[in-house]
Amino acid sequence: MDIKVLAQEENYIELELTDEEQGFANALRELLINDKNVEFAAYRVDHPQMSPPRLMVRTKSGSPLAAIKDAVKKLKKFSSEFHDEVKSAKKPAESRKKK
Repeated sequence: MDIKVLAQEENYIELELTDEEQGFANALRELLINDKNVEFAAYRVDHPQMSPPRLMVRTKSGSPLAAIKDAVKKLKKFSSEFHDEVKSAKKPAESRKKK
């Protein structure tokens, strides 16, 4: 992934997430909007097949970049926990399989 800073102010940042899909941007946005220090978090895609997502974050307090870093840490943790759950999932019982 390549990240371009398109705009940056004291409490606002806009990033272009090159080579990423909307899913990643949406997951970050979801975590950011649940952060009490974040006033606004959104992403946009000019063209779904030709444009990378742009993530925009405005904070009430603190650095928007710090808020993004915290969201990425949470996303890594959730991903790891999900991976562990999938690995330990039990296979369906033979009696439940279609005959």
